[in-house]
Amino acid sequence: MKELTYKVLDSVKNIGRPEWDLIFGDIPEGYDFFKTIEESNLRGFSFYYILIYSDKDLILIAPLFVTDFNLDVVIEGQAQRLIQFIRRLIPRFFILKTLFCGSPFGENGILGLRPGYEDKDTLVAKLIRVIQRLSRENNIPLVIFKDFLKEDLPTLEPLKNRGFFRAGSFPTVVAELSFNSLEDYFRTLSRNTRKNLRRKIKKAESAKDMEVKVVDNVEAVIEDVYGLYLNTYNAGKVKFEKLTKEFFINIARNFQPQVKFFLYYVDGKLAAFNLCFVHEDTLIDKFIGFDYDIAYKYNLYFFSWCYNIKWCLENSLRYYQVGQTDYNPKLKLGGRLTPLYAYVKHSNPILNLILRLLAKILSLTNFDENINDA
Repeated sequence: MKELTYKVLDSVKNIGRPEWDLIFGDIPEGYDFFKTIEESNLRGFSFYYILIYSDKDLILIAPLFVTDFNLDVVIEGQAQRLIQFIRRLIPRFFILKTLFCGSPFGENGILGLRPGYEDKDTLVAKLIRVIQRLSRENNIPLVIFKDFLKEDLPTLEPLKNRGFFRAGSFPTVVAELSFNSLEDYFRTLSRNTRKNLRRKIKKAESAKDMEVKVVDNVEAVIEDVYGLYLNTYNAGKVKFEKLTKEFFINIARNFQPQVKFFLYYVDGKLAAFNLCFVHEDTLIDKFIGFDYDIAYKYNLYFFSWCYNIKWCLENSLRYYQVGQTDYNPKLKLGGRLTPLYAYVKHSNPILNLILRLLAKILSLTNFDENINDA
């Protein structure tokens, strides 16, 4: 039997690009994406990569990151207010240093296994032992495998034998563009949604000098773009990572030709943007930002949605992936939920049991009733 050995690296740049590609192949957010994250000075994040070898053959890469995690992310109402009150006395109440397997803001979790390697149970068991050693050495009590797809679950099932429990994550939303024109798209919507959307688009088009630019980088307007991003970040209910200006600059430098910025100008002023990635037949809408006074007046959220769908059709893309949260408009506009899952373990058995019970009691519908049971 071949011996399994491992390395723990602190940068993707310490992994050879050919080795990464051998393990992961062509994925939407790969080597250059993680390189960008590392170079963008995200506050409160550190990164690791576990590499496992069978003799000298690389057979697994697991991207990891460490940050603080607010456990009340899906709690609202009186319970949330109680937690916030307690935090006046105990600032880190319900906040735990956490080791995640995945990406801070990838579309879904990734775990790279060499194609054709058959003994996945033994390999994942080895990975769990390395992760738990790493968490102990760094005094990290909580480990989470973050946002994995349903098809990943058979590979991750050995986690349950090591004390992990599975919980639902916020699903992502994908719209399948099974039509040939924007007019055909409108006909796929309900009568009321179609009527409201036409009205909103008409209002947007009534703006003086409405202009859309699709560009590969935004260095010339980075201050405006970042200001719009902060508007949306501060308005959001769920806050995990906070991007930096460097991220928007570096992603354009490192991730071409996949990166597209959609810039929406009204009367010469940048009023909204989308940062999107193109991968195969999919447009992935990663981040948005709005000047809310202008955006509300001219319905820029809905205008940008329709513009992006039209752009997809013109560029022969079949899917428009629009990420997690803000489900109500996305579903009304034709999006469909894609379930995501997490595996969780606290090093303290009692707290792990409490977290397991909380995961059963606290539904994601506490955050957004439109999720239902994706």
